[in-house]
Amino acid sequence: MGAILNYYRQLQQFGQPKTEERPAPAIDLAQIIQTPSRSFDIARVDRLTSSFLAPISTGDAELRNALAVARARSRELERNNDYAKKFLGMCEINVVGRSGFTLKNLAKDPNGKLDKTANDQIEWEWWRWGRKGNCTVDGKLSFLGVQKLFIRTVARDGEFLARKIRGYKNPWRFALQILEADVLDETYNQEAGNGRNKVRLGVEYDEWDRPVAYHLRRKHPGDAYMTIAAGSPGERLRVPAADIIHCYIPDRSTQGRGVPWMHTAARRLNQVGEYEYAEVIAARLGASKMGFYEKTDPTGMGQYVGDEKDSAGNPISHAEAGTFEKLPPGYTFKSFEPNHPTTQFGAFIKATLRGVSAGLGVSYNSLANDLEGVNFSSMRVGAIDERDNWKNLQSWMIEDFLDQVFGDWLEMTLLTNRLSLPYSKYEKFNAPDWRGRTFDWVDPQADIEAELACVRAKWKTERQVVLERFNMDLEDLYAQIAEDEKLKAKYGIQSDFGEAVGKLAQQPAAPAKPEDEGGENNE
Repeated sequence: MGAILNYYRQLQQFGQPKTEERPAPAIDLAQIIQTPSRSFDIARVDRLTSSFLAPISTGDAELRNALAVARARSRELERNNDYAKKFLGMCEINVVGRSGFTLKNLAKDPNGKLDKTANDQIEWEWWRWGRKGNCTVDGKLSFLGVQKLFIRTVARDGEFLARKIRGYKNPWRFALQILEADVLDETYNQEAGNGRNKVRLGVEYDEWDRPVAYHLRRKHPGDAYMTIAAGSPGERLRVPAADIIHCYIPDRSTQGRGVPWMHTAARRLNQVGEYEYAEVIAARLGASKMGFYEKTDPTGMGQYVGDEKDSAGNPISHAEAGTFEKLPPGYTFKSFEPNHPTTQFGAFIKATLRGVSAGLGVSYNSLANDLEGVNFSSMRVGAIDERDNWKNLQSWMIEDFLDQVFGDWLEMTLLTNRLSLPYSKYEKFNAPDWRGRTFDWVDPQADIEAELACVRAKWKTERQVVLERFNMDLEDLYAQIAEDEKLKAKYGIQSDFGEAVGKLAQQPAAPAKPEDEGGENNE
């Protein structure tokens, strides 16, 4: 190293004029070529980062003592925080929607053509099973209700838990038992050895960390009506993983339980609620124009009694609007006027909710119902970005939940001969295609022209456009158009509906009829 440094120093001196009296500043080449001990500021440890604690642990270790508390606080926000309630409602509306996911089965014959007869049977029986009273063991929900409860539960609790009941007493011999995540005992943990599998947070794993069983509490730990005779919350039931639906979005490969989606925004949401409450109380105090009585003349002959006295014997007077009280000699009134709400109230709420919306993955304007100062371009960008998030959640829900439920339902339905289809062709018939809710155009005219341009350029097919925009199969659309044409021919209607609607929209609105011009009164 020393030889290298001397060589570089000689190179620096080479070619220097001898008449130069002032030497060039020395360069510490050892410091330049020395490998740095740290390459990232995020790993720096100094007085400014001493509070930036980051212990090294697994995903399950982080959740062991935090999961139950995080879940309980998330539920508290749902009960008492307006913005948390709005977020959960947004999840229901944008992921599941009004009609939920509908099934379009795509079983094909060996020649590649759709088996329409089989698909129609499967879709019909699936629709019947999904009606209220059939798909859950308690009969409280339709499958649309199950879908809405699924996304709401995952957003609030971080995970969804259900048990598959095969052989249930319905025509399809299959139903779901919806469970809360509390019954999956997060306090039960054990190491592998002596013929036992590893258990983490109530989930039992094999040697490859594949779940093989779930250890469920026989009673919900939060059941206030639970009695000793009914069993203690410590009693567990081991259920094979094949009979459990456990859905969550993992952040780490070592994470076996789900985290509430509001976990990063929870503190801000709580602060917003507490701050609003404190400001309201302060504003009410300020509006009351209260104050204190001071005795200015200890020798005064008067004595103030008041309406009542506090625990220390001090007189208290109740104020009424528009009234003034005459004080005895020796007393004066000192007003107390808190200036609330402050001018920073709105700015604080807005800044906090922007952080909340970032943590929840939604736009601030949608979460806060705040359209002040926005324009079409900003609303469009925010809507498109937010919709991509909802579409991602739709894809996850299909893969993790809907496909799993349909596969198990189809297996049991084929075994019961409910369908006139052979069980041996289960793999052929298990071909679901789910049609979720779609989103309206942000700018209908411009978006429609863009879709048509894509079709003309062969960048998209008509089937893609119809499916993405209207949640319909192209064949179903053509069938409906053919039915409409037959209906118009039946009644002798010649005009085109789209053309008629367009002309009607261009006509000026009819003037309102004056109330004093006769006619029948329908009030």
